[in-house]
Amino acid sequence: MEIYIDITKNIIEQFDRYFKFTKTEIGLKPDPAIIEGDVKYIDFPGELEFHHFGKAPFKIPISMTSVNPVDTKWYIIHINLSKIKQEKKAGDQIIHFQRHLPIGILLYGPNLKIETQIPPNIESELATIRFSDTFLSAYFKDWKNVIDREKNLVYEDLDPVLDHKLSLALSAMDEKIKCHRLVLDFVQHFFSKLKSHKKGINPGKLHPEDLKNLFKTSALLRDPINSQVPTVEEMAKMAHMGTSKFKNSFKQVFGLPPIEYHNRVRMEFAASEIQNNAKTPTEVSYMLGYSHPSNFTKAFKKYFGHLPSSFN
Repeated sequence: MEIYIDITKNIIEQFDRYFKFTKTEIGLKPDPAIIEGDVKYIDFPGELEFHHFGKAPFKIPISMTSVNPVDTKWYIIHINLSKIKQEKKAGDQIIHFQRHLPIGILLYGPNLKIETQIPPNIESELATIRFSDTFLSAYFKDWKNVIDREKNLVYEDLDPVLDHKLSLALSAMDEKIKCHRLVLDFVQHFFSKLKSHKKGINPGKLHPEDLKNLFKTSALLRDPINSQVPTVEEMAKMAHMGTSKFKNSFKQVFGLPPIEYHNRVRMEFAASEIQNNAKTPTEVSYMLGYSHPSNFTKAFKKYFGHLPSSFN
């Protein structure tokens, strides 16, 4: 089934054309010939929407094209919660967007056309948050600086904090006021992470082939215990770019230079392991390949500003 979604228009009404929703006590039930799952959504005041497409396999292959025009006032935060990869197609190139540690979030901005391929008979789940300039201006004094409109696609990790906040919001979808508060909390934390993205030379709108290669190389950096990370020069060659273009393009999408991005993955993984009492600081230091725990402690303090023991 081919689905076309205009991000500037009501998402649920558009899906209803394809899925033929039936209202139930818990939300919307799609045509069971397409998918036997549930869809929940909430329209909050101020042009903010929250959608959850529950765990279920599609019975037929889905090809979905999402489009956002250059003059849009609308944005979507897209979070893949399924255990399988999704194929996202920008132009005629395929990008793999997969749930693993850490999990990713995509922010759809202006001047975007992206396709998502969902295979049949494999469990799928996703959450989306749709909002507008009206929402941004209502909650952020510097709202024009919250989102860089020069970037049509931005990636951010769904770290343990964001993952927890999203889980709370999803579990409260039957309580609108509570859910509103929790979605705002998630969005505020997400935007605070976007603000930490470093600005460099903007290489402009990325060619689909470049975008595909950036996601391929980023996969090498999202494994926290992989100590054999290629050099920036090696990754640039893998991405078929010059070193300068690769560094600037990577920063444009992922918010940090490649090595700093990998270091953040490692440090946030370490903090999560220690905080959840899964591992001691010494055990984590050896997992991450440090020759001595004191070297890990020094790197941890440099990143967080305090010792690993403070997370116990």
